Amino acid sequence: MRRSPPRPKTLLRGLLHPAYAPLVRGAVHGNGTDAVRGLLLVDTGASMSAVDKEVARGLALPTHGAAVWRAVTDLGESHTAALRRGFLQLGEDARHWELDLIEAANLRHRVEGYHVVALLGWDFLDQCRLTVDGPSRTFSLELPG
Repeated sequence: MRRSPPRPKTLLRGLLHPAYAPLVRGAVHGNGTDAVRGLLLVDTGASMSAVDKEVARGLALPTHGAAVWRAVTDLGESHTAALRRGFLQLGEDARHWELDLIEAANLRHRVEGYHVVALLGWDFLDQCRLTVDGPSRTFSLELPG
């Protein structure tokens, strides 16, 4: 039996935003052919990934319940948001990653001057290798094979 060679790792590289975190180009896809392209914020402080509320509703991403979450800055207050099912495409990688995404209001406006459509949390990042080079203000994100 012949084994196929392992899939080469996909490595995304970019510049760190000075006031935020790594931003990667990508898209949010629904069940159809529609997609919203923009930037995805790599958030190592988020346990779950999120999608901008307007993007989720524009793509009619299906919802299957709600998620309770807390922001570090909210002094322990919890929030409830719709849980949406969507597909994320990162960089030039052709794969689509199916994720449950918290619907977040105004995510697109969180990073001034950038069109952020989604946020990558640990539910996705725990499969990746993130390397940050502070002095050069660059990063690399190795996607799972």
